[in-house]
Amino acid sequence: MIKQAVVALIQDGEKILLGKRSPDARGQVGKWENLGGEVEVGETPEQAVEREIKEELGIDFVPEKIVIDDNFSNGDDDWHVLIFEGTYTGTPIAMIPTETSEVRWFDKDKLGEVDLATYTREDFVRFGWIKE
Repeated sequence: MIKQAVVALIQDGEKILLGKRSPDARGQVGKWENLGGEVEVGETPEQAVEREIKEELGIDFVPEKIVIDDNFSNGDDDWHVLIFEGTYTGTPIAMIPTETSEVRWFDKDKLGEVDLATYTREDFVRFGWIKE
């Protein structure tokens, strides 16, 4: 069975908000990533990304556009992932320290210097924010 995940691109001008994976996280510990999570039974992807961002950052996120619709396998599970652009209100903070130890704004033109999770780096290459 394919699992479904959603991700939010939270941007402010030329900056993007990323979360650092906590020491308690499953895999990619200490790496920076976009925030999101798994779609629960009965949820639409839009509802899921709104819920996940509220839970993880304490802010309201309004998804406006899907910028990536992709499938991948991590070796254990097969995933269908939607990445949303949208708007937000509030001040983001790391609400679940066992998942995300901190959040920070990064300049898009400096993302190549950031210790990114593999999947986040791949997305940023696709957007043209990181040159390889």
